[in-house]
Amino acid sequence: MKKMRIVLALLLFAFVNSKANIVSVNFTYDPVCDGASTTLVDASVVNNGATIIEWAWDVNGDGDFVDPEDIVGTNSTVSVPLPYNTTPQPGEHNIGLRITTNQGQVSTHWEVVYVNPNPVASFSAPDVCEGTASTLTDQSTLEGNGSIVNWEWDFLNTPGVYDDSTGSAISVDFGNDSTFVVGLLVTSDQGCQSTTSENVTVDPMPTVSFTDSLVCLGDETVLTANSTIASGLVTDYDWELTEDFVNNPFADTSGQVITNQFASDGNYQIGLQVTSDQGCLNQDIHVVTIAPFPFVGFSANNACQDQVVAFTNETYQIVGSIDYEWSFSQEGTSAAEDTVFEFSSAGGAEVMLIGTTSYGCADTATKTIVIYPTPLAGFDYTEVCFGNTSSFTNTSDPKGGTISEYQWYFGDGNEGTGTNPNHQYYDIDEFVVTLVAESTDGCRDTIQHNVNVWPLPIPEITSDGPLQFCEGEDVVLTVNPSGDQILWSTGDYQMQSITVDTTGTYTVKITDGNQCQGETLVEVYSWRLPELTVINDTSISLGQSAELWVEGANDSYQWSPDTYLDNPTSANPTSVTPDETITYTVTGADLHLFEGNQYYCYSSAEVTVEVIVDYNLQPVNLFTPNGDGSNPRFYIENLQSYDDCVVKVYNRWGTEVYTSDKDEDEDDDGFWTGTRSGDQLPDGTYYYTIECDGREDRFDGAVTIFRGEKRRY
Repeated sequence: MKKMRIVLALLLFAFVNSKANIVSVNFTYDPVCDGASTTLVDASVVNNGATIIEWAWDVNGDGDFVDPEDIVGTNSTVSVPLPYNTTPQPGEHNIGLRITTNQGQVSTHWEVVYVNPNPVASFSAPDVCEGTASTLTDQSTLEGNGSIVNWEWDFLNTPGVYDDSTGSAISVDFGNDSTFVVGLLVTSDQGCQSTTSENVTVDPMPTVSFTDSLVCLGDETVLTANSTIASGLVTDYDWELTEDFVNNPFADTSGQVITNQFASDGNYQIGLQVTSDQGCLNQDIHVVTIAPFPFVGFSANNACQDQVVAFTNETYQIVGSIDYEWSFSQEGTSAAEDTVFEFSSAGGAEVMLIGTTSYGCADTATKTIVIYPTPLAGFDYTEVCFGNTSSFTNTSDPKGGTISEYQWYFGDGNEGTGTNPNHQYYDIDEFVVTLVAESTDGCRDTIQHNVNVWPLPIPEITSDGPLQFCEGEDVVLTVNPSGDQILWSTGDYQMQSITVDTTGTYTVKITDGNQCQGETLVEVYSWRLPELTVINDTSISLGQSAELWVEGANDSYQWSPDTYLDNPTSANPTSVTPDETITYTVTGADLHLFEGNQYYCYSSAEVTVEVIVDYNLQPVNLFTPNGDGSNPRFYIENLQSYDDCVVKVYNRWGTEVYTSDKDEDEDDDGFWTGTRSGDQLPDGTYYYTIECDGREDRFDGAVTIFRGEKRRY
């Protein structure tokens, strides 16, 4: 029994503690529209370390958490449609939550959740004609106490996107005829929405126009309606002919094609209204013109044959445009308004003008004018070379009339009269000469000719070289331009170039294709060459020198080659001991001055110096080696030219005292100075021999040493 009391006490303690651990049971939910889901979120509070381990949701509101449709488990948040598993119905619905903690505590809470009604979207859209805006008016409804607060439209055919306009009534111009799908999204003040769509029809507008026949006053006008429509039919054509568009318009007559005769000319406002089988109306109004007839006329003066006659159009009362047709006495026609014409025949000429307006209204005028004969001017002329007189011969024909005056215009600013004038021109040119012949009727004819005054040719002589040259040379003279005829003062004919080589004045005349002549000349100078006179050819022995000379030039000389010559530019050079035969050419120059310039003419001549190897040796027979520097040695002229000769000297006893084969007794010049082995020999007579390899014989002779005192040997 005691044990049972303890158990009951524990159970009571546990029950009290379980209640004490739960502070409150609650949950939250979103506002919900009929047929939509809401989210139930647990908001219960527990304490003393307890935790919720189970949530049981009574979503059908029957107070029982174990129905199959209820939600029991570990979900503290659930999303369910309301009402749950029943036909959608706005109004109040009971929702319950039962929680269980890990300490075994259980607690329950119920809320009344209100389900808001959805609006029913609807709008009206009457059919309209093309070009008229459609008026779309909301007709949506909402049950209960709520209201519709927002309308969003889609009329650009973007399904599900309602962003084209807002408002309970809108006006839309669809631009063209067709059937357009328009959508409407409405929203209640509780945020519940509904959509709908309707087909909006835009009926086509018939086109309207009409044509009228172009008529003149008194004719019937035909008016023809032109109308089309994209779909359907045009059923009515109604006309306004009396310009009464206020009181009873478009009630004068009907029909697609009508006729009407207007009482007077002028412009009329004519209207046409057409109606389609959908009741769409369209109108057209434009001006219909009833044209009067024009009054055609023109003026012109009597004129001269083959000269321009001016016709002035004087037509008036023209409506629309007008075309003209001129006829000139069967000689020609014209379509211009004002025109000119040249008649080829003299006499009376009938001229007719017909004027026809763009409405077909025509009138005609006719006149006869007198055409006087026109003289035919003409003249012949001569073309001359500059400086000559031009003559003019009149060849004009009066053509049945009488020429009363001739007027000449010579093209250089001068004028003249008379039948056959002459005229002197002072310029070279092509002149336009004009002759005007005038008859007694005042008819004039003019003729022009281009008359040339030819320039005289201006020949020029050119040369292929200087016009001043030396005898023996020449120069080619060329005349330019060549001309049709060429005559030189040398007698050469038709030669553009000639060659001359003598002094003189050379003249050339050329004649061009117009037979005009020109003349020019040049001066040519040919100087004589210097006449040189030179020494005759000469012969010398080897070792000798030759004196040369030349004369005949007035400026300078030049000898060539200059070998052995002491002065190759002298008129009298010396060929110093040539060792071979040599020919010299001497060139002499004459200087000529012409117009400040220097010119030289040259002549040449030759001189041959023959060198003979004849061993022409000439020993001296006395020398005085006394130290006074005069005649100090034994000298043999020309010996140095022969290296094959040997000189030996003997005393009177035949003893050899000197030989040229040895050097010890020779002085600086290679000749004997009267010594032997360095000692002076006494004065006296000594004997020498000269032997040369080039000669078979030998030279023998005696030479005397004389110092002024006598010594013995």
